[in-house]
Amino acid sequence: ESVAMMEDGSAVVDLMGNPAIMPEEGMPGGHYDNLVPTLDEEQLQEIGADVYEKYQSDKESRQEWEETFQRGFDLLGLKLKETSEPFEGACTAVHPLLIESAVKFQSKASQELFPAGGPVMAQIIGTETEQKQQQASRVKQFMNYQLTDMMPEYFHEFERMLFHLPIIGSAFKKIYYDSSLDRPCSEFVPIDQFYVSYHASDLMKADRYTHVILRNPNDLAKEIDAGVYEDLELPEAQPIEQTSMSMKVDEIMGTAIPADSDPQYVLLEQHCYLDLDDSGIGLPYIVTVEESSKKVLSIRRNYNEDDPTKQKKMFFTHYKFVPGFGFYGLGLIHFLGNLTMTATAAMRNLVDSGQFATLPAGFKAKGVKVVGDNEPLSPGEFRDVEATGVDLARAIVPLPYKEPSNTLFQMLGFVAGAGQKFADSTEQVINDSTNYGPVGTTMALLEASSKFFSAIHKRLHYSQKEEFKILARINFESLPDSYPYEVPGASPTILKMDFDGKIDVIPVSDPNIPSSAHRLMLSQLALQLASQAPPGTYNIQALHRTILQAANMPNLEAILPP
Repeated sequence: ESVAMMEDGSAVVDLMGNPAIMPEEGMPGGHYDNLVPTLDEEQLQEIGADVYEKYQSDKESRQEWEETFQRGFDLLGLKLKETSEPFEGACTAVHPLLIESAVKFQSKASQELFPAGGPVMAQIIGTETEQKQQQASRVKQFMNYQLTDMMPEYFHEFERMLFHLPIIGSAFKKIYYDSSLDRPCSEFVPIDQFYVSYHASDLMKADRYTHVILRNPNDLAKEIDAGVYEDLELPEAQPIEQTSMSMKVDEIMGTAIPADSDPQYVLLEQHCYLDLDDSGIGLPYIVTVEESSKKVLSIRRNYNEDDPTKQKKMFFTHYKFVPGFGFYGLGLIHFLGNLTMTATAAMRNLVDSGQFATLPAGFKAKGVKVVGDNEPLSPGEFRDVEATGVDLARAIVPLPYKEPSNTLFQMLGFVAGAGQKFADSTEQVINDSTNYGPVGTTMALLEASSKFFSAIHKRLHYSQKEEFKILARINFESLPDSYPYEVPGASPTILKMDFDGKIDVIPVSDPNIPSSAHRLMLSQLALQLASQAPPGTYNIQALHRTILQAANMPNLEAILPP
């Protein structure tokens, strides 16, 4: 006989000696093992087809949304081109309003969210004890070391995300443990490689989301050998079929997939719910399917073994620029797209009218011949004309081209100014700060001008905190028990337990003070108040330390020893 114990204490007994029907938790293999070998072929085919069908459905549901960006990418003006429409040599310049706003945002956000010392700060949950303070210090020190040294790709992937985010409105980061590198990895996931179910309100509540992964045959073979995926007979890898968005990016950047490009496997990693034990309740799994064959390479549980609620574990973070009407955020293409088109049209009109005014065209009588060719005259050049007794002034009639319109020029300034003011007007306040007088007035103007960035900064701060929490969880699950460096005043063998949840990890950036200019103005206000207050009211050394910290002063301990 065989017996399987159930959760409620009862047992399933098979007196015939066949294996007992086990609940999902009792399936063969460890909790995080690949379950593909334990499932029959028919069930695997059904799961593979279902994953592929739902991925295609999610892809089609946002097709028109993606087409918005394909049109919007032309407004970035990154491609140099010539045109013969409406005439040879017409102006093709694009007004830099959109790309300028995006690059400025990227620069400011990168400076705020990733300072030189590292982006992580630790916060004690519950009662503060000396032991917890030491633990918080170690967590902060290690995670900053991790993000700046152990994971060198983090900063570059983060900056890539900060470029896509303002343009598109949504961007995704993935943090996962890479068994081949034996460390956590950070990856920016382009929007055309990440598909979410239509009814999702956020990633946590989404029925499913699919990460499209490209793998060359050698890398896939290494991952199969490492046990990441099941060793199945797959068709030969094929040259990839580009999405319309990636084709547009290639067109803008002047790149293209070569005809003899390395073939790739397309893997669909879908985080979804499956009911493998026919209980009627789906549990969180990560299913990876090879797209062309629809074969299931891996099925792994996506919840903690000791979690009674079986909450799905997150590996992706959704960064939003401005929350929109649905799951995806709104970006500068939505906000400034029409203004950029208007500014571009006005700018091209002005340039073209200037060209015509400088090199006018017109009509000449048939009997008048210009000696040589018809090339435009150079400055100071007099060219011979053959005229047959006709008054030359009457024989040549220039078209009445006007100088570039002053009204159009003013409209261009208004449109560009409106767009720049919408995106960020803080710089103008700083430039004019000498005219404002008291510090309080400048502070008020700074705050008012940076409202838009402040709100986005708060959203970035929240998303970055979620990303750090994912990394801290992966550290707890996968790191060894010892630190890779000497820990001052503590045993180096307590690494894993430092991430036991007693210490929260939060970004260093302050969402309420979103710029260094703001911090310096605040410091100036504090010093002004301290100088006017009676001696002893302020702790001057602590005030100076705070101000220098806010200014990111290096070597602070040597300048102001405790």
